[in-house]
Amino acid sequence: MAAQRALRPFVPGRDGLFLSNTWGDRNRDARLCEPFMLKEIDAAAKLGVDIVQIDDGWQKGRTANSSAANGKGVWDGYWATDPEFWKPDPVRFPNGLKPLVDAAASKGMGLGLWFGPDSSNDAANWERDADLLLGFHRTLGISYFKIDSLKTRSSVSLERQSALFEKVLKGSDGRVVFDLDVTAERRPGYFGLPEIGPVFVENRYTDWGKYWPHQTLRQFWALADVVDPVRLRMEVLNPLRNQEKYAGDPLAPANWPIESVFASVMLGSPLGWFEASGLAPETVARLAPFVAVWKRHRDRLHSGVVHPVGEKPDGVAWTGFVVKGEEGLDVVLFRELNARQDCTLDLGPFGPASSAEVLSPRGAAVVKDGVLTATVPDRLDFVWARVR
Repeated sequence: MAAQRALRPFVPGRDGLFLSNTWGDRNRDARLCEPFMLKEIDAAAKLGVDIVQIDDGWQKGRTANSSAANGKGVWDGYWATDPEFWKPDPVRFPNGLKPLVDAAASKGMGLGLWFGPDSSNDAANWERDADLLLGFHRTLGISYFKIDSLKTRSSVSLERQSALFEKVLKGSDGRVVFDLDVTAERRPGYFGLPEIGPVFVENRYTDWGKYWPHQTLRQFWALADVVDPVRLRMEVLNPLRNQEKYAGDPLAPANWPIESVFASVMLGSPLGWFEASGLAPETVARLAPFVAVWKRHRDRLHSGVVHPVGEKPDGVAWTGFVVKGEEGLDVVLFRELNARQDCTLDLGPFGPASSAEVLSPRGAAVVKDGVLTATVPDRLDFVWARVR
């Protein structure tokens, strides 16, 4: 992690933020318009989101993934398709993006955008792309971009794509953050361009019954040992959607407390992979207070070194993390689908420990003789303790 942080130091207020993106509810761009996004901004603010990101569809051009493409969308060669491809859609956003930027800012949030760099002809249009992104940053203050549809076809492509990101980072004094989607195509991955921002790790959905919180926890747990966790953009879905797809499944998303789902990725860069305005009131009522607690402590969490501990998550394990920082330890332990309410963890390898303060809404933790005993009464729940 030290080597990765030498390339991209952690900056509080820039890194490790809670970002929302509507694509996770699988409406794609069908609902995108100014009134809908204003509603999203209002809902995201109530949840505690930092950046509200508009995915594919804000722009005038139509990609192959658009609900309105009718088989005629593109996934490359954007500038050749339409020189105005990357202007805000004049029908969906007749007033441009500024009203959305202003609405987000009024609630203490930022606006983010999806963007697909032009990979045609070995990324020959890289400077054009860089100037476009810098324009959004300088005129509207947009600093968070999800990078998708990228195709690294050759060493020339990689050189030019790297130059694109470098130009934007230099031109923004390092304020721009790129989430590099690595879920498809041939693209720089976990160690390809570690200096540009987080890695967008997963594309899972409840619509096909292919999202389980324990699998995302497993991914994060396995990656956290080799990739700086703050560089992992990991998803939190709306667990109440498509419950019929998981009928009889004890590990169904709806069986997990929403705070536990969020906690499974809170040591990284959480992604609200949902329409915030579509969350049930009870989901918001439970998650928003916990997000507020996390935000008070996240700089400490992200500044420390994350150590996966316990068993590898598999749906039935006791598992979790120890974060070692300058101010002590944080311990986050998950009780998956098992019959053991208690778990012990020797904190000796991480330093002296004398007391534990529970920060999670449930659970208990006691330290005696350097050993932490955690109690989680309910399955699929967790405990988070600050250890001094």
